[in-house]
Amino acid sequence: MSFRAGDGAGKILFSALVCDPRVNCSEVILNTTDRALRLNVGFLLSAGVGFSRAFDFHEPYLRLGDDFTLEDLQGKVRFTRTHQGLYAEGELTGQTLLECVSCLSEYSQPLTIQLSDLFVYPPPPNPPDPLLVVGEDGFLDLGPLAREAMLLEIPIRAMCRPDCKGLCPVCGSNRNEEACQHPDEDIDPRLSVLRTLLEN
Repeated sequence: MSFRAGDGAGKILFSALVCDPRVNCSEVILNTTDRALRLNVGFLLSAGVGFSRAFDFHEPYLRLGDDFTLEDLQGKVRFTRTHQGLYAEGELTGQTLLECVSCLSEYSQPLTIQLSDLFVYPPPPNPPDPLLVVGEDGFLDLGPLAREAMLLEIPIRAMCRPDCKGLCPVCGSNRNEEACQHPDEDIDPRLSVLRTLLEN
């Protein structure tokens, strides 16, 4: 995964090096999908108050923890040096696979989060929010914060589309994909409750 910082013409590639603020650090390459949002911000910490850089993210697949993955992660986050650390402001979008509660089909759910957070540096011994700190090594991990925010955006009642027709209570077929061939009066009385739930 790669992201671009700043608006300069030069391009410098680095992976785990703290960048001199006088140098236009324009790209960072990180190799592991679960660390794609772990950013080297040492050059920002070395800069004066008010110094900022914008990072553009483009990641086809991102794993955030053992139980949550995102596809097509995109967005931009600007980090600004403050007296307290780094202020992050921006937006990230992505998609995650969910199961529709109506037709039980898997579908891609779009997710969007807004970031407006202060990452404290140097990290205090007992930070009020462990997710909002910059490590002593000069790395800032957006992953845990992005995971928490994205999970909160997942709808309680996941639907593949607003007009999902659900499953047929008689034959169990997906009514979004095919029309049932049997008459309505053939409904098994034991499935009448299921039909009521699906229609509601």
